[in-house]
Amino acid sequence: MAVAAKSTSEPRQPKGPSEPMSLVVSSLIGAVLVLGCVALVLRGVPAAWEALAAAVGIKDPIVLIAVQITLQIAAAIGLIYLSSRFGATGQRATGVRGGIFFMIAIAFVGLFVIKGLINTAGQGFTFAGIVVMLFYAVLLFLIVQFFRTGRFSTWSVTVDQAGWFDTHNYKRTQGLRVRRLTILGILLIAGSGVWTLMNHNYMPQNARVKLPDGTEVSNRLGDWVVGGTVLEPDPKKYPPEENRARPRVDGGVTLLPDLQFTVPMILIALTLWFAWRAVSYPTFADFLIATEAEINKVSWASRRSLIRDTIVVLTSLFLMTLFLFVIDVFWGFLLSREMIGVLPTEAQQQAASQHGDNQPVRDW
Repeated sequence: MAVAAKSTSEPRQPKGPSEPMSLVVSSLIGAVLVLGCVALVLRGVPAAWEALAAAVGIKDPIVLIAVQITLQIAAAIGLIYLSSRFGATGQRATGVRGGIFFMIAIAFVGLFVIKGLINTAGQGFTFAGIVVMLFYAVLLFLIVQFFRTGRFSTWSVTVDQAGWFDTHNYKRTQGLRVRRLTILGILLIAGSGVWTLMNHNYMPQNARVKLPDGTEVSNRLGDWVVGGTVLEPDPKKYPPEENRARPRVDGGVTLLPDLQFTVPMILIALTLWFAWRAVSYPTFADFLIATEAEINKVSWASRRSLIRDTIVVLTSLFLMTLFLFVIDVFWGFLLSREMIGVLPTEAQQQAASQHGDNQPVRDW
């Protein structure tokens, strides 16, 4: 008789790409690729177009800016399409998109922290400087703990599974009106902030300075430059009427050019994406869908009923105002009588006005 024997060795589960260390490496590689694509769009395309325009002889600023923006938009759309196709055909670990986001955010925060530490240490060890350095040290400690405790992997997977970096629209045919109004509200709030940022010139701006050989260059004070040196104008070499007494940044690496335009564009793009994903977040989307369902249950008044009710409200408001006016006049007249003496009489008010003040002659 044949007896089926159970295998004593359990099948080994293959390690997927969602292991913590693999997720960190994949997120780091993805962050480098994303930043490289951003650098290509913001710096590579403009530099290539400037070289091509100089070789062809195009000098019209309107044509230069229009073509540059068109090329940048086309390059961004092409890179997004290629990345989406690569993500659709390749195997992607859960949490990679969230990990890329956290990697880029931590890179920017770490860059600011290290730069702040270097600048603070260069100014001397004062009490305020020590406090600021301790604050920066705490931020660095939190960044290290973020990776050491495994929260990077946990948060990356949570954000990725929540769909914040996914193009899927949750229940896209339901709650359309409330969703669109919610998106409009988010865009109005963020747009007012961006408009204030641009209208009040809160961002640094670039200007043109003239070098001794007569060429004009950007002073790069409106760019985000890392590792550059600020050169103050020399009155002997740079007369104020030529360089307009402006310092300029020499050397370094430009991370973001023209902050007065780049930062608002980035904020608008992030707001559009946040508004789109917020109304597709399952919990919030279900709330909006239920809200629209409740609104559809409301029984709205007819046009005739609305006009009749409006007339009733306005008439009641007028009668109440008239009643309060009559009561105020009556009590003012009654209490200003000399036999009651609560309010000053007309004669006392005239005497007070003749004395040049608004205080009554009698001390009430």
